[in-house]
Amino acid sequence: MLKKVRTQLGAALALSFVMMMNSGCTHNMRLTNADDFFTPPAAAPKQTIKLGVTSSNMSQPQNSRYIAAVVDALQRNSAVERVIYPYNTANNKDQADAVIDLSVNPRYDGKGSNFFVNWPGFLIFAPAIWGYGYTADIGTEATITNLKNGKSQQLSIPAKYEFRQAEIDRTWTELGWFEVGIIPLIGGIAFTGYDDDLTPEFIRNVAPSYGPYVAAKATRAVFDSLGYN
Repeated sequence: MLKKVRTQLGAALALSFVMMMNSGCTHNMRLTNADDFFTPPAAAPKQTIKLGVTSSNMSQPQNSRYIAAVVDALQRNSAVERVIYPYNTANNKDQADAVIDLSVNPRYDGKGSNFFVNWPGFLIFAPAIWGYGYTADIGTEATITNLKNGKSQQLSIPAKYEFRQAEIDRTWTELGWFEVGIIPLIGGIAFTGYDDDLTPEFIRNVAPSYGPYVAAKATRAVFDSLGYN
């Protein structure tokens, strides 16, 4: 009887631990410097523009989402009368004032401090409390062509985001509670790098900030190239 009770107790503790790990040892993604790229609404302009947008990133499953965020922001911009995307010279001739060709090159990285979050941070469940730290350096290049005179200009729009997140595929190393801490120590070394699984979620989270930020700068450059002040 005592053996059966111990078995049931052990099973209950194991189940409780699994439930705790699945529900409590995660940290939702949070952009920590999104305010640096906040774009306030602009006053309605005297003139509006028609834009064509092209991009070599269109065929890339992930990077095309950055382009889509910029196009969406351009369509919402009161200074833009029309957005043609993807723009084609043969099919859309005379339908735009300028063309913006966008190229996005993001670089992702993890922070060295992730080691300490994992070890000895596992002792206080730091991964779930603070999450692991990451950076995304989104380099955006825009080639703006004035279709009225054929002149082009280059515009670089850098944006470096910082964010924190923790998923069960990394926080499982908090199992270090059950031994001497070797698992979280090794995990801490491995987890200083970036987690590629985060990219789709990051793009969804950053789109409302990144899109308007790039769109505003590109639109301003178009107005300047057209001589609209």
